[in-house]
Amino acid sequence: MAGRRGGSNRATYISWVVDKPGTAAQPGRPTAWDRLRVRLDDFSFLDAFFAGLCVAVFDFVGVLVISGWQTSTCGDLCGLRTQLHLMHVAAVLTLTAIALPPLILAFALRRGRVAAVTVQIVLCLIVLVNVVGTEHRLIPRINGTAPCWNPDYSNAECPWGPKD
Repeated sequence: MAGRRGGSNRATYISWVVDKPGTAAQPGRPTAWDRLRVRLDDFSFLDAFFAGLCVAVFDFVGVLVISGWQTSTCGDLCGLRTQLHLMHVAAVLTLTAIALPPLILAFALRRGRVAAVTVQIVLCLIVLVNVVGTEHRLIPRINGTAPCWNPDYSNAECPWGPKD
């Protein structure tokens, strides 16, 4: 082929099995799969489980403490508006005083970050569902638009409790 008229001196390269020469991954430059494999070498599912368990126990104790504070503050004499206000305060306390410390610790230690973030996202979703559900239940009662359970009372005068 070297002496052909108008042709090149290179041989044409056709293969269904092997890439073109020079297109293979360079040994000094790892692929994305190689980088992921190296990161997973240090990963321990047992560590992730215990990190998630510790964060969940911390969250459980914190939620119990905040629920106890809310119950002792309110007692039996708490009105609907006060319950709604205390629920909002408890949600803010839960998200700041309970959700942030494990996240800060996990990021500072650089261990168990995924487990801590996952557990805290689940906690935040549970708190959000609780807040929305409680508001959905209390606001119609405060406004007098919820159907009363007792036929002797109108919706506005229903004995849900004091509205203060």
